[in-house]
Amino acid sequence: MKDRSAMAGSQPPLLYPPYRSTTRWAPSKPLIRLPETLSELDAPVYGWWPLGEADNDLTRQSSDEPQGQRIIVAGRVLDEAARPVASALIELWQANAAGRYCHAKDDHPAPLDPHFAGAGRTITDAEGRYEFITIKPGAYPWRNHDNAWRPAHIHFSLFGSSFRTRLVTQMYFPDDPLFDYDPILQSVHDERARRRPP
Repeated sequence: MKDRSAMAGSQPPLLYPPYRSTTRWAPSKPLIRLPETLSELDAPVYGWWPLGEADNDLTRQSSDEPQGQRIIVAGRVLDEAARPVASALIELWQANAAGRYCHAKDDHPAPLDPHFAGAGRTITDAEGRYEFITIKPGAYPWRNHDNAWRPAHIHFSLFGSSFRTRLVTQMYFPDDPLFDYDPILQSVHDERARRRPP
């Protein structure tokens, strides 16, 4: 296990006022540790239904090609001891090339792409490797502060053997000019952690 002091600053605080949503979401009272049950430790959250042929290729989930620059997002899932995590379910979601999500609550006036749903999933192999084929997402406005824009990013949800081992994170693209204005990224104080590959 990694030394906790070496990890200081590599994780965002639960309450970070420049990221306004944390003022509503951050716990205001001490957390309560619940006892673990066997099903929480060894049962999959959503079951192991079969993956579809195009689940990890977001460019083949429609009858036509989506708009935007095609990219490959690949990496490895490792535990705290740098051991590969096999058979981990990874879900991905993102905006389209114009910076709009295929979601009813996204009212950004950028165009929707009828050939890009912006979501996929895969399972890691024995070495913890995963791969997605997708398009580079666009930046988009949000309501955090005046003239606020999110840099291009991709969201990930990683499931281990149970919901208790779920990690939700996001990946940015190098040298985005919006980094300095994104309070979500700025909440991670360790510059090395910000530049860590996916």
